[in-house]
Amino acid sequence: MGLKCTVKVVLVALAAAWSAGTAQAQSRLPVKFIMDWAFEGAQSIWTLAEERGCFSKRGVDITIDRGFGSGDTVSKLAAGAYPIGVSDFNTVVQFDAKNPDRRLIAIFMISDGSPLSVVTLKENKITKPQDLVGKKIVDPVGEASRVMFPAFARANNVDPASIEWVTVAPDLRQPTLLHKQADAAAGHMFTVYNGLVQLGVKKEDIVVMRYAEWGVDFYGNAIVTTKAWADEHPDAAKAFAACAAEGIKASRADPNAAIASLKKHNPLLREDIELASLDFSNTIAIGTPNALKNGVSAVTHERLERTVKQATAALDLPAPPLDDLWTDKYLPPRSELMLAK
Repeated sequence: MGLKCTVKVVLVALAAAWSAGTAQAQSRLPVKFIMDWAFEGAQSIWTLAEERGCFSKRGVDITIDRGFGSGDTVSKLAAGAYPIGVSDFNTVVQFDAKNPDRRLIAIFMISDGSPLSVVTLKENKITKPQDLVGKKIVDPVGEASRVMFPAFARANNVDPASIEWVTVAPDLRQPTLLHKQADAAAGHMFTVYNGLVQLGVKKEDIVVMRYAEWGVDFYGNAIVTTKAWADEHPDAAKAFAACAAEGIKASRADPNAAIASLKKHNPLLREDIELASLDFSNTIAIGTPNALKNGVSAVTHERLERTVKQATAALDLPAPPLDDLWTDKYLPPRSELMLAK
């Protein structure tokens, strides 16, 4: 074969490969995905799954955007600004109870244990929920711990009306507590705890009251969408469930790689802080005894019914039908959801 023929063959092959790659990229479904919070340690399950090609090989061209709290996420999902995202499951319960014509549904339970909490400083001498009576708690409006505080309060014989809320932007929550403009902060325990550490607070001077340890056994974060979108794009819904599981397992196996993938979205983060945040998430919220035994997203009807009733009763809302709140039809096989112990 002459040189001209050889060059021609190579060019034809390259053109064919480029064409095939372009066609494959064009066939992927573009999906804007909103997280519950900023690009921090616990959210690295998504950036790692994206980086390792989990979504692209399943036909999804994903764009990951930061969130501003679960309340903000569910509002954006319901408004159609995003088709799918991450929210605290109990915020979804509240939203569905108030908006029966715009209900959202969870398709994957990320956190078997809820990280909702109230955090304070040891010097404030608050060690139990009853010590919060008459105190000021800081948190943004719509943040899941604030939304579900009445359930935590009533489970511990605290009148929710006895609390004064200090409303701030998310980045001012920890400084407000540190500067004594509030007695405690409500929020995702990893975010508040690590935020205080970054501000120079010693770990031993931080007091965390996690709702799950004070009588409120809620599920935590979930992948949430609308039933209409999932029905229209079942393969994409399955891709998100499968990639959530892959991202969780990969981040547990190689947390340094997870944080490295996160830095591409947030280059200013401190690796030591975010590694600690990821470890908190993977061991306390995700890797519960139930998840280690039965795999992630092992939702039972009994627990789902109990927590939905507890949440809606505390908020004086009607309980939405469970089938409107949760479905397991998009989950991968249980064998793919098991965690290494």
